[in-house]
Amino acid sequence: MFRIANKTVNYPGIGDINYKRNLRARRLSISIKSSTSVRVTIPSTLSFRSAESFVLSKSKWIIEKMEYFISKETKLILSGVYSTRNHTLHFIPSSTDKITVRVKSPDINVHFPEGIEITSLEVQDAAIKGIEHAYRIEAKEILPERVHLLAEKFGYKYCKIRIKKASTRWGSCSARNNINLSIFLMKLPDVLVDYIILHELCHTVHKNHGPKFWAELDRITNGNAKMLSKEVRKYKAGV
Repeated sequence: MFRIANKTVNYPGIGDINYKRNLRARRLSISIKSSTSVRVTIPSTLSFRSAESFVLSKSKWIIEKMEYFISKETKLILSGVYSTRNHTLHFIPSSTDKITVRVKSPDINVHFPEGIEITSLEVQDAAIKGIEHAYRIEAKEILPERVHLLAEKFGYKYCKIRIKKASTRWGSCSARNNINLSIFLMKLPDVLVDYIILHELCHTVHKNHGPKFWAELDRITNGNAKMLSKEVRKYKAGV
């Protein structure tokens, strides 16, 4: 008998499935409420082995349901739809049995087995990795030079520039005046990229967001600091 009240098992191609025994349940049931939430309720009369066997027989249906939720929870990336500044995504079905990604301007090529849909989690993950790689290439080509030009123009001194895959903030400035910038700045229009850079350069002088900081930022953005800050909030870091 299955004596553990709760048990989570990871299955290749499916992910985690949580098994829970319910003494009141009359039959086995599978509940899928999101792309990451698959729950199996097992009645007291059924063994874990029998429950697992039934679940695995329904693996195709489970995967289809999870992909449905993925399509609802996230914006699916489709060929010819997603472009960065200098790259465009392409899905290329091939006879290979592996999913591979190649990023070379102007293309992000995702090669995948012919029997897999581009909406599958594995292919979508590969596309996201390719897009992030393209953003990193572009960020390294554009951002350091832009920081240098704006720092020279307004008389700021900084130490190092680091380009990171940050999805919680566009940029930051360390106590040692190292400027950290997110690769996802490449999603923003140039005027907002410059605003983020100027924001962090201001932090080389004012380490907080007090009145002196905003006065300084207003001075170098022609009085538009608050407006530009509001515009940035319309965008989301990440793919």
